[in-house]
Amino acid sequence: MPGVTGLFISIVIGSLVQAPFLWLAGKWIVGKEKALFREAIWIGILGAVINIVISSVAGGPIGGIAQLIAYLYLIKEYFDTGWGNAIIISIIATIIMWVVVVILGIIGLGFAFF
Repeated sequence: MPGVTGLFISIVIGSLVQAPFLWLAGKWIVGKEKALFREAIWIGILGAVINIVISSVAGGPIGGIAQLIAYLYLIKEYFDTGWGNAIIISIIATIIMWVVVVILGIIGLGFAFF
């Protein structure tokens, strides 16, 4: 049972860490009416669960591509946008996250935060 509890905690914490970056990128691309913070949290939670399911069924490049498509689909649906904007939102969210990680590293908090 500790494995399931640890997995659940990991999904929740990972989603809460990821959500602000996804939300900021979504607000910038599709606007604040479509990109709500709670939607970003749901994308993170469902994305993590779907990734676990896909990786247990299909590994390697096929599994990775399926996970990427599923994640982009969640962004597309929850932020009510197209595939192109979903790709742009995920790229911008990743860039924002790395900028924050670098800044935290510079001020001494480092990668341990993430």
